[in-house]
Amino acid sequence: MNKLIKAEGFRLRRQITFLLVCTVIYGLIPAVTSINAWEANLGTQLEGSGITVMSLMMLFPPIFASITGNLYDHGKLGYYEIMAGNKTFGIVFSKLATDGALFLVLTAVATCAYYVSAGIRNGFGGFDHALIRLLLIILVLAHMVFCCVLITLCVRQVRTGAVACFMRFWIIDTLFFPFLMWLAGTVMDLKKLALHFSYMSLANQLMILVSEPLDAMIVLHVLLGFAAEFALWYVIIDLGIRKRKIA
Repeated sequence: MNKLIKAEGFRLRRQITFLLVCTVIYGLIPAVTSINAWEANLGTQLEGSGITVMSLMMLFPPIFASITGNLYDHGKLGYYEIMAGNKTFGIVFSKLATDGALFLVLTAVATCAYYVSAGIRNGFGGFDHALIRLLLIILVLAHMVFCCVLITLCVRQVRTGAVACFMRFWIIDTLFFPFLMWLAGTVMDLKKLALHFSYMSLANQLMILVSEPLDAMIVLHVLLGFAAEFALWYVIIDLGIRKRKIA
């Protein structure tokens, strides 16, 4: 797998400048939205974090899919790796160890750097378990980033991957899960099921982690949701690779 990682790293270097510019631009969003509360504590500044979360879910997934897909010749994502006899595990994790790791670091910096500095500078203002919350937020970001890479590996097309990631992390999170929550809670009067649907949305997970009490339910949804979706996309990729080998 070392050779695959080196190859991925070599191809990814062409996109570093673009990614750094995106990180800097996006990192300004929390500062701009908190400009009237610059001296406020972290708890107060996080009240306006909804714009940061929603723009994250809308903008970053298509960008990640496009960059991952653009590293390959249209529709041939993973083709040469498969023909060389590499296993699914090596192909997938070489992408995650390069594309995924870089995307995650830059996303975490762009999303969290301002708020971390605000907490250190002005105090946390009742924002409890700050380190645990930060780790869970990074895990939610990893969920989004790694699944963007996996979705692109599934579809093997740049434009299709960008659209698929947008649908998954914007349409499903902001429309589909809220619809299921309304259906379960209002129509079927299943309040507990509705609550679980609300916790399945990554956007909601981020908002809960910065504004609600920390409990076992949010921790389990973050951990199990990540594991379940990761496994789903990995299985789809593996089936696609097996099919291409047979073909």
